[in-house]
Amino acid sequence: MRNVLLAALLLPWCASAAEATPEQAVSALWRASSNDAGGSADLATLERLFHADAVVFGGRYKDDGPVVRRWSAADFLKTFQGIRAQGFHECEVSRTLHTYDRFAVAYSVVESRADPNAPRADFVGVNSVQLYKVGTQWQVLSLYYHVEKPGLPIPIGTGRSGRCID
Repeated sequence: MRNVLLAALLLPWCASAAEATPEQAVSALWRASSNDAGGSADLATLERLFHADAVVFGGRYKDDGPVVRRWSAADFLKTFQGIRAQGFHECEVSRTLHTYDRFAVAYSVVESRADPNAPRADFVGVNSVQLYKVGTQWQVLSLYYHVEKPGLPIPIGTGRSGRCID
């Protein structure tokens, strides 16, 4: 009985410390964003990861011109709601992380595939994730992603295509 009480007391602390390091938070971001065909993203984890005031910027090319879009975290997370007919698998293949006190910034390269076993990514993006430690939880303050420009491949350093970091 004493163990059950101890577990009940510790459970909320353990749940809030799910991403106790910046590395864990970034890895959780990519895992939670993914889904199998007929499934959905892990919205509960994404909502926990994003700070209430977070912003997301997305960059890509359309008609050979650069386009950037801004979302609030709440609006961005709406895009992950619901069941998806097609799979969406994020595979982080490269990451550089810098941390100071309660602040961290991660630069990562992520390959996206509908089929996780496909030999080539459907598209590749470079990401900048700024994190802040709120209590014991690392949260995303901002995310900037930029989809690879045709003809200008994103270097992955020591990473390997198709081999996810985590």
